[in-house]
Amino acid sequence: MFVDEVKHQGGAQRTLQRAVGRDRVPHAYIFHGPDGVGKETLAGAFARLLLCPNRILHDAQVFSEAGEIGLDRAIDACGRCDDCRLAAAGNHPDLHIIYRQLIREHPDSEVRRRKGLELGVDVIRHFVIDKVGLTPLRGRAKVFLIREADRITPQAQNSLLKTLEEPPGPAYIVLLVKALDRLLPTTLSRCQIVRFDALPTAFVREQLGAQRPDLPADQADWYARLAGGSVGRALGFVDDGLFEVNRRIIGGLARRSAHGQELAQEWIDQAKALGEQFTKAGKSLSAAASAAGAATLGSAAGDPDITDTEATRRGLKLILLLAANWHADVIRIHSGDVDLMVNRASHAELERAGHAVSTEDAIEMVNRIARAERQLDLNAHPQLCMEVLAADLLIA
Repeated sequence: MFVDEVKHQGGAQRTLQRAVGRDRVPHAYIFHGPDGVGKETLAGAFARLLLCPNRILHDAQVFSEAGEIGLDRAIDACGRCDDCRLAAAGNHPDLHIIYRQLIREHPDSEVRRRKGLELGVDVIRHFVIDKVGLTPLRGRAKVFLIREADRITPQAQNSLLKTLEEPPGPAYIVLLVKALDRLLPTTLSRCQIVRFDALPTAFVREQLGAQRPDLPADQADWYARLAGGSVGRALGFVDDGLFEVNRRIIGGLARRSAHGQELAQEWIDQAKALGEQFTKAGKSLSAAASAAGAATLGSAAGDPDITDTEATRRGLKLILLLAANWHADVIRIHSGDVDLMVNRASHAELERAGHAVSTEDAIEMVNRIARAERQLDLNAHPQLCMEVLAADLLIA
């Protein structure tokens, strides 16, 4: 069901329902919000609604979800017709899922040899622009869902502008993004922005319990708090085993006895281990995507071409997230916001850290961690970057 698939996104649901109800659906949308909060799930349900020839109407008195998101009625795909079944199976010929790894299916062998770290102009032209004007194979419309659209290169965005403004046929394009500032103003001006909010921590914890039933309750609570309102991030953190990683990271910060160089090396070693996990997962998922077909797995295939250095950088960013949350918890100890702490099980260690580190110092440490992350994004040397940061964190 359209209105039942995504929880706690009433604003986004209302925006789309009103557009469909008035038969004034824009040709281009931007679904903006954190990863793992329902953007892609709602985009898929919306696509099925646009492609369904037998839409149904729910009355809020009969279908409670409609009333809960502030609607008197809700329009939905029927879920029974051939179009709905094909779309749900990922086989609808007029539903196109666009993602970076499609570069490996480009007809030009030279293009296929590229890494595909961004959504480049070759992918956008071949899989979107060249197809958007073709007659829908099932006659109703064509829908394009573009994952990680904030990674579309400026050149590719410029090539897409005319299509976003006025598609040559009955077509709808949805860009899924988490960082609006990576899109050009000209791209933003041609799309209607639909915002998605972070999910309640209790809901994230509930979803972890349902999808990872063997996860201990204390770990589920910690993952839910760390994820910042994202079920997808929480599940990813569980798969990465961050609970145990966090124990080692905050252990070093709480002891404050190591030298900066030693602490930095611990972080580098742990980041390399995480990086190896990312690389293995990317390769195995890529093989699964090739076997299952692009429409069904899409960007879930990860980055099989990721370099060891890039994988280590990703690992370091997770470690920086853990370090930042530790210092944020020190700030919460000082302010009395203990209910908001991520590391609630380490309350005694945080109390001791609070005696050693002032609120001002903890804030400065969070700022330095953020600066280190920006330096990693600018390709700073990971070892040197971590040594400087670790020394800073142990000085205060």
